[in-house]
Amino acid sequence: MANKHNLSIALSVPPKELPAADEALLAKMLDAWVSRRKGSLRHTVKSVSRDVTIVRDFTAHSGLPPWLWDEDAFDAWCDHLGLERNIAVSSQRHYQGAIRTFLDYLCQNVGFRNEIRRAYNVEPRQICTEENCIPHTVEREITQERTALTHHQIEVFFDGLKLAAQDAHKFHSKDFRPLQRDRAFFFVLYAAGLRISEALGLNMESFDPNPHRPELGRFGFVKVWGKGSRGSGPRFRSVPVTHANLPAMLDWYQAKVRPHFLDHADPNEKALFLSERGNRLRISSAEYRFQKALVIAGLDGLGFTPHCLRHSSVTHESLRFSMEAVRRKHGHSSSAVTQTYMHVPDEMVDEEISRVVGNQLDELLK
Repeated sequence: MANKHNLSIALSVPPKELPAADEALLAKMLDAWVSRRKGSLRHTVKSVSRDVTIVRDFTAHSGLPPWLWDEDAFDAWCDHLGLERNIAVSSQRHYQGAIRTFLDYLCQNVGFRNEIRRAYNVEPRQICTEENCIPHTVEREITQERTALTHHQIEVFFDGLKLAAQDAHKFHSKDFRPLQRDRAFFFVLYAAGLRISEALGLNMESFDPNPHRPELGRFGFVKVWGKGSRGSGPRFRSVPVTHANLPAMLDWYQAKVRPHFLDHADPNEKALFLSERGNRLRISSAEYRFQKALVIAGLDGLGFTPHCLRHSSVTHESLRFSMEAVRRKHGHSSSAVTQTYMHVPDEMVDEEISRVVGNQLDELLK
């Protein structure tokens, strides 16, 4: 990809070509961002050029345009900067700051937001937070901020959706079926530990039986196309089903809920999760429905996003399985990435220690 700004920092990986329309829009955004920073903000040409290169670097690594960037892509890129390229912590902090600044500009620019909404039906959003960026005072560390729901919050979340659907049915609300769909969709997101794009990409045939667990029936594995590493494009993986309740949920949804979304759908539509218009559910709609579900469950205002369900999956599975099993299930390139998703509170550790010691004492007493 030609470097129109003649920048000095070489890309870390061979850039993956964006579709022509995406590249044209990205170039327009960067030109506007450069003009604003050099003009009204009076930034130096060197600093502006460096930050544009960083945006290009992240784009090349993720293989995605900025309006489709997500926390997973950002985490993988940061892991790549620190572990593979051995970039100094201060430089990593600057890289992260450049992405945050660019996304701030993009999210506040009404013209670009409208253009993205019309062309892609998504909203650009800020993916850089205190939880996934290096602080200015200490080295990056594994924190226990609100990036994962506790077991109790998970129960409250799904119970809230179930009760809301029951109320919608009782009062003949048109939100009855969407609430049922949401309950199934978010449970798949959590139980399988999927990225939101992976869950939305599921089709009716995206499942295989597990010969080692015949009791799961045809839902032993979830077949997904996930994010590849270093801008390599989508990568296929089979996710083993580890939640005994997931097959029943999927069977119920496919038989009792999804058919009600087919009235306006193409007869050959294979998407598992559909919108009210019969099309594949979109990221923007799923994110909106998640925030609505949080309000229903009384969990709004805590900073949760759909991506937190994936963090919750990693955290809760780490209490049941080895690190390697959790890494493979969630499709991480290394255990270091998996560890950034783990948010185990002290009380969970204390409870586990008490349980193990208690079991040992019981055996001794016997």
